[in-house]
Amino acid sequence: MRRLVETLLKRNFRAPLFEGTDSPQRGVGMAGMMDSIDRINSWVRTTLAAIVVGAAGWAGWFGYTNYTAGERAVRDLDDARAELVAKDEELATLSQDLQAKQATLVQRDRQIADQVERIQQQDDTITQQVAEIEQQQKEIDWLDTALRLMKVTHRVAHLRVLDQTTDEATGRKRTTVEFVEVSDGGQPLEEPRSFTLDGDVVFIDSWIVKFDDQYIEQADQDRSTSLVLFRRIFGEYQEPNEGFELDQRGTRPTAYARGGRESEFEKKIWGDFWQIANDSSRAKEMGIRAAHGNAISIKAMPDRTYRITLRASGDLSFQPEMMAPAGRN
Repeated sequence: MRRLVETLLKRNFRAPLFEGTDSPQRGVGMAGMMDSIDRINSWVRTTLAAIVVGAAGWAGWFGYTNYTAGERAVRDLDDARAELVAKDEELATLSQDLQAKQATLVQRDRQIADQVERIQQQDDTITQQVAEIEQQQKEIDWLDTALRLMKVTHRVAHLRVLDQTTDEATGRKRTTVEFVEVSDGGQPLEEPRSFTLDGDVVFIDSWIVKFDDQYIEQADQDRSTSLVLFRRIFGEYQEPNEGFELDQRGTRPTAYARGGRESEFEKKIWGDFWQIANDSSRAKEMGIRAAHGNAISIKAMPDRTYRITLRASGDLSFQPEMMAPAGRN
């Protein structure tokens, strides 16, 4: 400050300050000096005031800055913490979403695995069912074949009505018939034999040998059909023992004497027919289900021919042949 005042005095007062106290210039110089001093003082005050105001402003700004710096730091820290919390929450949400998606994927993998297993089980079931169906179809075919074989009918004889009259004394009918054993094709296996019977109802007594179904079902060479031996033929007014003998006892029935070499099994059957029929143990050993007598009958009509058939299962029956048109034999 001192240097500033001296500089100003030098600039405004080139002449000496005190050259003489009594001269007019001396008075003028004093007045100018005082005026300069006043201006200096005014400038100094103004400058000092400006400095003071500036210092006060700077001090206020500095104080405010220092005062609010902590609050800003706290706010910034709170904002940073809040942002960090938000990020953590977002990260937690994303983590939960990821876990949920992973759980969903795991569940879907399990579902896919379960579906694959079910499909495999279904495939196995289908394969098993197909095999069962094929086996059942085989059994059906086998049963169908067995049933068809059991229903196979063999033609064994023909009965033809040659004449039918009425006895005037008794009023009873007498029937003359022709009996012949035939092949499956209807060809005679022997010379036809004629018999006159009392009555118009004709009985044929026979012995039937029935084999177990398994042999019929399997189309066994020797036991694929039942066997029949015709014993006698008689009318309704005759006793069975009064009838006419058809197959001789102990001989091979004509219906089975179709040429060719007899098997050992056939020899046993025809050689011991009656013993087998009466020996259940022996019959069982030979696969014979039943051996017994059987009598069938038919009311004979004039000029009719009846076919006698034997089913593989053992049923013996009469079946009328179709009548030839008039004028034809």
